[in-house]
Amino acid sequence: MSADDYEPISGQTHAEAGLPGPMIVLAGGVAAESFLPLFGQRLAGLALLVAGFFAAAISLGWSLTQIGSASVTGGRAVRRLRVLGPVLLAAGLLVQGLLQREETPLWLVAVWVPVLFAAGAGIGLAYPHLSVAAMSSTGDPEEGRRAAAGIATVTSLSIAFGTAVAGVLVNLGGASMLDSARYVLFGLALLCALGTLTAHAANRTDPALAADRD
Repeated sequence: MSADDYEPISGQTHAEAGLPGPMIVLAGGVAAESFLPLFGQRLAGLALLVAGFFAAAISLGWSLTQIGSASVTGGRAVRRLRVLGPVLLAAGLLVQGLLQREETPLWLVAVWVPVLFAAGAGIGLAYPHLSVAAMSSTGDPEEGRRAAAGIATVTSLSIAFGTAVAGVLVNLGGASMLDSARYVLFGLALLCALGTLTAHAANRTDPALAADRD
């Protein structure tokens, strides 16, 4: 995938098209990782080390999926991936919330891993295309470098914001760890679902993708 696929039209940039919205939502969904080890320990009796590795399934799904997703070109395919990413992330977190149980059996814990991997895959499908679009939003190399730096900043702040929101949701569960787990996963799923709307908006107003109808 090259920056030429996203060459902007003069007078309008991708940032103006609303690209930060879906990026913020996607990165914010990763915040679930901060609390999954706790849920694994309290609800499934997992050892600390095992619970930590299990929670990394989201990042693993993100990392592996974006390797293949980054090679996709063409306006129509990119538009679909931008929308599919938040949908898959939200669906994965929703299903994970539905799978939470007190004294979770090991067979159900085994189901958690592919579900979380699929959730992370949603990030990997969309994030590379959003990142490339942001970096190619200007023909000025200096502005391009600033945009690249901005991506890292947006990602870090979004994860921090998502973690803060998740912390509030954990507290809403009170003494019930099961309620806390469901509040976090359902709440983040709802937040990520909003990313579908922002992705649709970005697709409609992105001049480069609008010009490429395959």
